Amino acid sequence: MVSLPEELFQETYGKVKKLIVTKKLAPGQLITLHRLSHTLNIKDDTIPVVLLQLQEESLLVGTLTNGLTVLELCEQDISEMFDCRIALETMTVKLFTRNASQSRIDDLRNLLVPFENGPQNAYVFHKIDRYFHEYIAKNCGNRRLYELFKTAKILPFMDLVGLVRPLKLIMQEHLDLVSAMHHRDEEMAVNAIQTHLENARKSHI
Repeated sequence: MVSLPEELFQETYGKVKKLIVTKKLAPGQLITLHRLSHTLNIKDDTIPVVLLQLQEESLLVGTLTNGLTVLELCEQDISEMFDCRIALETMTVKLFTRNASQSRIDDLRNLLVPFENGPQNAYVFHKIDRYFHEYIAKNCGNRRLYELFKTAKILPFMDLVGLVRPLKLIMQEHLDLVSAMHHRDEEMAVNAIQTHLENARKSHI
């Protein structure tokens, strides 16, 4: 398998990932190198390395030889993953609220500032939403919990299901969570993340 320069890899990876997140590559859809190369207007030999990486991240299933497809999730898969998210993120939020420095909390707030008038681009906001949740887990003060967050493949799951609710509602739930963290109110923060994730679950099943 050919290796790619990092810049080229990241560019191609970003393009293919966007097709998955925006459902232009639909769950269960067979991916052919020729069609993908034509869609993205890039050389065939740059795509296999990226597809293998996405397979490693559990976004794709199958093989290059027999064909890869975007992973399909049934309602049970989605509900069970939200159970996992609620269990893990309840604790990451609680610990972040307790342990994070004020500058870390400010970083989360500043992340949302450009969207205060309402997110306009769903894909851009998806990336912010993804970063928001990982940032909390990464900086909660418990390294093993962050490892569990990564092992549970929560980020690929977020990529597969996407955001289907009105972006303004999601944005407000993020702001409510950050406000609770700012006031060091663990109970309010836990309620905010649980409400946020339950609302997300209901939108998908």
